[in-house]
Amino acid sequence: MTFTSAERAAIDAHAAVLGVSAEEYIRRAAADRAVAWQREHDTFSELAQQRGCTVEQLLHRGFLTDEAL
Repeated sequence: MTFTSAERAAIDAHAAVLGVSAEEYIRRAAADRAVAWQREHDTFSELAQQRGCTVEQLLHRGFLTDEAL
């Protein structure tokens, strides 16, 4: 994986503050993001199934409103 100099400096600095290696920091960040995406995907899939539509229809602008929740 290639990072710009600025990205790598930010990763290194934040990893140092957290007391982990840059590689561990990157692994954790990627895993956290993937788990968050999976939870969101699962939630929207469940909502769409309950409403008898696709996730794309559920997320279509104006289709998902506070009142529908």
